Order: sequence, then C-alpha cells, then structure tokens
Amino acid sequence: MKHITLLLFLLLPNLASANKLTRVSIPERDLLNLEFERQAALIVERLGSGDIVGNGGGLIEQNFMSAYYNIQSAIQVCLNSYGCVDTEQERLLLREINQVYIEKINQERPILFVSEDIAGDFFKSEDDQTARIAKTGFSPETKIFVNLEEATLIANNVPAMLGILVHELGHQAGVASHSFLDQLGAKVRNLWEDNLSIYRIEMKREKLDVQLFASELNYTTSKIQYTYKDETKSINPLIFNKIECRDDEIVYGFNLSNGHWDRPVQLKSRSRLRLNFWIDIYCQAIDGEIRSEQRDLSLTFNFNSFNRNRPILRTIRARIN
Repeated sequence: MKHITLLLFLLLPNLASANKLTRVSIPERDLLNLEFERQAALIVERLGSGDIVGNGGGLIEQNFMSAYYNIQSAIQVCLNSYGCVDTEQERLLLREINQVYIEKINQERPILFVSEDIAGDFFKSEDDQTARIAKTGFSPETKIFVNLEEATLIANNVPAMLGILVHELGHQAGVASHSFLDQLGAKVRNLWEDNLSIYRIEMKREKLDVQLFASELNYTTSKIQYTYKDETKSINPLIFNKIECRDDEIVYGFNLSNGHWDRPVQLKSRSRLRLNFWIDIYCQAIDGEIRSEQRDLSLTFNFNSFNRNRPILRTIRARIN
C-alpha cells in the first residue's frame, strides 16, 4: 500500500495540472482505480445500507440525477451546434463520454451523494486541499461521488451540474487533465444555459419553477421539468402521453417555444395555474422521414389551498390543441 500511495503522489499533481488533454495509461489507470475503490469502499461502509437506499431524496440529488439523465441530449446538442467545441479532439472526447454513459446505463446508483462528515478528506487531494464537488475513478464501472455540502452552491443550477458530470465522465473515459475537462464541461454547460428558459410564479411564498431546455437542432426533444417545495419532476412523460401521430408514424419528439403564464385562478380552497406553449410535434414515418406539426400546449397546475396555508400541488394536466 505504501508503494501505491507513493506512486499516486508522483502521478496526480502532474496529471491534474496538465493544460492539455492527458490520458492515463492502462497500468496507471489500474493503480489509480485500485486506490479510488479502496477509498470509495470506506465511504460506502460509513453510509450503511439504510443511507444508500435513501440516497438521492433531496433537491440537490434530484437535480443532479436530472442533469445526469440529460447528458446525452446536452452532448448531442453541443456536437450539432456551431461553435460549441473548437477542435476535433474535443468532439472525439464528447463522443467517448457519450459512450461511457451508454456503458453505465444498467449501473445501479451511478451517483452517490455524501456529506463531508462521512467523506472526511475523500474530496481533497494532496496538491489541493480545497474540497471538490465531485470525484470519480478512471473507468466506467466506478461511481461518481458528490459532495453535498459543496453542491449546495449549485442546488438549483442544472447546467452547472451538467458541466461537472461531463468532467467526471471524462475522467471515467481515461482523461486525467482537470483543466481540459473543466473547459469542455463549461462549453456544454454554457450551451445548455443559452437554450434554457425558467418560468417562475409565486403563490403564498411558495415558488413554482418550470425549467425548459429547447433547441430546434436536428429535432432535439425539449426537456421540461418543474420544481416545487424542494421536489423536481420531469413533465416530458406527461406531454408524450398526449401526442398523437398518424397510424403509420411514431412520435419522434417535440419542441416547445413561446411560453407564457395565464392569469392565476384563485378559489376558496383551490387554485389553478396554466402555462402555455407553442409545440412543434415531430412524427416519423416508416421510411424515416420526419414530419412536423404545429399545435398549442397548455400545462395546468392544480393546487389545494386551505385558508392561509401554503398551496399543495394536487395534479398537473397537459392538453394539446
């Protein structure tokens, strides 16, 4: 173990400070993964089975998982956008990261969330004692560990989480240089932010946020979710259930634009909020041709409101006209 630790001290400062893309050789990767898994096993042991089962219930955890499940969309939009990445090296690495994500599809709990009292110095390194938000190994089978205390700074910032996850998946692809992955993650993050709209409305001191990522590039499906009372959920399945194409077609996707709130409807014990969009529906025929259809979408949020108590969200309904 002393030999492993000594070699890690020699390797990591050079790898972490590299300004260009630096890959870890297979022997180095095996050694680094061995040390990472040793540290990770101690964390998992401290968590205990009960904490692992409940891992991921808070707002930070929900938003990180939302970002994780949007990785492929973010990468594809970046690859299809002029100016997102500048070099073929960056393009190739984004494709590698996408492949790493695919390899991890069946992995149970790809992300584990850990408080610093359990993690100890896990999120620190010998050359930098500043605690990191996330840490992982150098192969797809390793997990991504997220520092809950540091992540509070970006609790509602899904684009920032996307950038961090691109960075960590880049490590799992075998890339060592932090600076190169920071730059790549920032480019993916910035493009997502440029195409992100947030529709916020407040009811009795409770905020309802609807976040929409929409891009018309190559019929990319919009990603829409809401956050209310520290709970984040996707609205995409609700919309897909309402979309209908012709009998000889399948639903390929949709794009949303021109979002706007109706005036709230307030009754004695109930209230209603309606958010409207233009929706472009993409239908794919058997021969692969994609046809678009322009319609209107309304999302209705129904609340129970008892006197002065804060509203309770009852249902969300989607309607396409």
